[in-house]
Amino acid sequence: MEINEKVLKLKIREQELQKELTYWKEEFQPSGNMGKWSRQVRVDKMEKELKEIQKDIEFHDSVYLSNEIYKQWKDKNLTN
Repeated sequence: MEINEKVLKLKIREQELQKELTYWKEEFQPSGNMGKWSRQVRVDKMEKELKEIQKDIEFHDSVYLSNEIYKQWKDKNLTN
């Protein structure tokens, strides 16, 4: 699996999580204290997963960028 495929899958999951997070934060109306507690636990879990996904996306983007820079440098130095 190439880096681009991994990043694409991560970005799709990131979008899904953001939609779910919006629902749970803004639209879901808890009933009672247990509902509020369970909503907060779910929101915290999704935020944590979202941060990890964004961290992975940033890592893969930096790896891809460094590979592209290396390819350009290599092409430039080998053609001279």
